[in-house]
Amino acid sequence: MTVYFVLCAAYASAIRRKSFHLLYPVQLLSQGMIATVVSLESGTLPIISWLGVLSAVSGAFILLNHFLREKKQSREIPPLPGCTPNGSTAGQRIANIPLPALTTDSQGIVLERNDAFASLIPGGVVTGKPVTDFFIPGEDSVSLGNREYTVFQAPLDGLFFFALVELPKQRKKSATARGAVSLLDPATGLYSSEYASIRIPEELSRAFRYRRWLCGVLLAVEYTYIPGLNYQEEKESSFIEAFSAFVRGAIRDSDMAFYLGDRKILILLPETPQQGAKDVSLKLMDLPESLEELKKSFPFSVEIEYGFVYFSGNYPMTKDQFLEKLQSNLGGTSE
Repeated sequence: MTVYFVLCAAYASAIRRKSFHLLYPVQLLSQGMIATVVSLESGTLPIISWLGVLSAVSGAFILLNHFLREKKQSREIPPLPGCTPNGSTAGQRIANIPLPALTTDSQGIVLERNDAFASLIPGGVVTGKPVTDFFIPGEDSVSLGNREYTVFQAPLDGLFFFALVELPKQRKKSATARGAVSLLDPATGLYSSEYASIRIPEELSRAFRYRRWLCGVLLAVEYTYIPGLNYQEEKESSFIEAFSAFVRGAIRDSDMAFYLGDRKILILLPETPQQGAKDVSLKLMDLPESLEELKKSFPFSVEIEYGFVYFSGNYPMTKDQFLEKLQSNLGGTSE
């Protein structure tokens, strides 16, 4: 009876707050409880008790569903500056935002933009184009209209919302003081380790945000010398350069190869399942005849180890964790 009176109070509170969608499940729950208890005490047919239980459980599930759905919506849709709570479309929401802003679909195609963003683009044509025409999601900063911005991103009604926040002057100075990052490694022609330290976190962040696959392949070249043989630096370097050229030509245009130093090459494979990473690893172990002949010409032996890791994008991962997994998975070798 105590629970019944509490439910009656909740029913009255829902009427007063005009939460009419809660009246039906509260009624199911309370009436089901009464029917169950009364039927057990009065000795009626068992079917009456089971109907009461069914009613109570149905009401409880409907209430729980309402609660979880409202909690999810309040967590996924962030309050946007300059928009009304009852805004009906994403376009209406971003129109009054003083920052450059736009929305895209799940494929990254721009659906809406406000005037502040259009003013940064020559001609102002933004809608219908890929967002990557203007900036790469996940990048720390972007330069548009001779200004530097940081990129804020959040989900919005099944779409993706982007807003650009101009960097403060102090941060601009510190960014300039760091100097430009070397994009390529001069010896191998692959992307540099400096660029890898920037791009790996970006790709991990993008994979986690969009729940996309990301695989990595690590190649390690090892030399074994005969006792008493002098160090052959030039010949070691010649093989690394030739092997790097082979890697550059063997991977897809969408893949990225980095020379990490210490005779190690990292390959990032976006949108690639685990089997794809394994296939790429085995493909790179199948050296062309020219490289095989180069290996045989050395007075020392050359061995290439490989290891790969698969990231599903369903949980966050740091750059260090990604590289540690790759290092621990090294073990496959060339024949």
